[in-house]
Amino acid sequence: MLNPRLSLLFFWLIAWTPLITLAQSDTPNKDTPNKEKIALVMKALSNPFFFKMEAGAKDYARENNLTLEVFGTELETDLDHQAGILNNLISRSYGAIVIAPADSRKLAPILKKAVDQGMVVINLDNPLDKTVQAQHGLAIPFVGSDNAKGAALVGAYLRRQLQGKGRLIVIEGIPGAQNGDLRKSGFIQAVTAGGGIEIVDSVSANWQTEDAFAVMSNLLEKHGPVDAVFCANDQMALGVLHALDLRNLTGKVRVGGYDNIEAIRNELRNGRIHATVEQHPEMMGRYGVALAAQAMRGKKIPAYQETLLDLITHESFGKRIALTLSDLDNPFFAAMLKGAQTQAEAHGVDLSYADANNDDSQQLLTIQNFADKKVDFIIVNPTNSQAVRPGIELADRARIPVITVDRKADGVQVVSHIASDNVAGGRLAGEYLARKLESGGAIAEFEGIPGVSASYERGKGFNDALAGHKNLRVTTHEVANFSRADARAAMDQLLAQNQTFAAVFAHNDNMILGVMDALQASPAQHPRPLLVGFDAIPEALQALREGKIAATVAQKPARMGALAVDTAIKSLRGEPTPPSIALELDLIEASK
Repeated sequence: MLNPRLSLLFFWLIAWTPLITLAQSDTPNKDTPNKEKIALVMKALSNPFFFKMEAGAKDYARENNLTLEVFGTELETDLDHQAGILNNLISRSYGAIVIAPADSRKLAPILKKAVDQGMVVINLDNPLDKTVQAQHGLAIPFVGSDNAKGAALVGAYLRRQLQGKGRLIVIEGIPGAQNGDLRKSGFIQAVTAGGGIEIVDSVSANWQTEDAFAVMSNLLEKHGPVDAVFCANDQMALGVLHALDLRNLTGKVRVGGYDNIEAIRNELRNGRIHATVEQHPEMMGRYGVALAAQAMRGKKIPAYQETLLDLITHESFGKRIALTLSDLDNPFFAAMLKGAQTQAEAHGVDLSYADANNDDSQQLLTIQNFADKKVDFIIVNPTNSQAVRPGIELADRARIPVITVDRKADGVQVVSHIASDNVAGGRLAGEYLARKLESGGAIAEFEGIPGVSASYERGKGFNDALAGHKNLRVTTHEVANFSRADARAAMDQLLAQNQTFAAVFAHNDNMILGVMDALQASPAQHPRPLLVGFDAIPEALQALREGKIAATVAQKPARMGALAVDTAIKSLRGEPTPPSIALELDLIEASK
């Protein structure tokens, strides 16, 4: 029996648990007023999905010196606890609430109170009901994936696996949770398209593993064996799997889930679960905090920020993909590698990589080594568009498919080429300078490696944009090989010759940073040119924030790497892949 004093302490702790949860902070700072704080409010903190969401939000807050506090409930069904958290935050006048709501309708009155008090509110993952929002005069921005689209990926996959015929069961989420409703409708629409598929039953299991086990057990008694089951989240898929295990149906019934949690990944690896959806909760957390911070500064933000979705299937687990990169000393290619590694991990792929160190011969040897190891796929970021040709021909003879990324390979056919629209990016830079230099002036262009497609395309777009502005002239072309050191040396020489320019455009950020280094180190007083780079690497963005450079063209190297892995996996699954994929670019200006 408990000591009476210990018993009293125990009940005191239970009573104050919600307030202790509310006091938790990622970066506590008593001197920071609450109006500068962002609160991330989640549900089911025991769910690994929300671990990832929290990690993404914290990463963004740390990178941007924001004060973020994290709160949540233990169960997804604990609406009252989440409502209590919101009321507490409102009473303490936080600057922003970023919330993944436990219910799409019932929290609207509380969120209305927050908005009326001047707080920023951002909705994550589970979209708030539009009709209920309209009734309360709300228009809360939403960050998340298209749940119907994600479930449709699983539906289309299972339909292909069943060859368009079969009996299916759907295990739903909490009734009234819009993300669950959208997943149900998206799946059913995709899996039944064209006929031949029968949905024999659709029942809620409240997002819970235990409930799903009980529900599936009853449905199997009622309907007998079925061909496939779709679960609106992975936690329920685990319960369904347990019910199938007890009846010796595992592997005979195809199971699809949603969320790509670690426990499901183990089952995918063993072929016991067949498919799930990765909806990148870490990006939801990042985008949610980013939009909250922008809105708190008075900036206009979009009504909807969509996050990516990926179909994860058991076939990709254990596949071997190799990636050869031109130069990992360049932050751009380091980011590309990170994106590829993250995506490979999500798909259960064994990714190996090698750095060519900008050496054509070394890259050819690397491709030969990958071919000798009989990898399933090779992704090539060429050191040189022409020199890489023999390596790709070698891979083709070994019957290993190849994707190129960022830079093209001349004279050979590949499965797909993934890159930014470099011509459009160069054009963005040229149009920017045309706007800023209305009175005209001389421009220096720092070029990348000769023979590399990105150099030619960025230069073409840039010069095409300037062609209509006769008062703007590119008076100097310097080949700096995408190197910061080479660009600094070239700019040092130009300054020593007392050459001056209204602007400098470099084909990558490394080179524009080298130009910046030379200008800062120069003892002579020179007119300060507008400096425009290309890539939006972290150091260039910091220089832009400090006003040291004027603009940069933002590529998405991490997305390129991830998309290359995705495309390789689709090809290995036998799905059609486009011959080229172009990623959009953005111009980032110092004033923004």
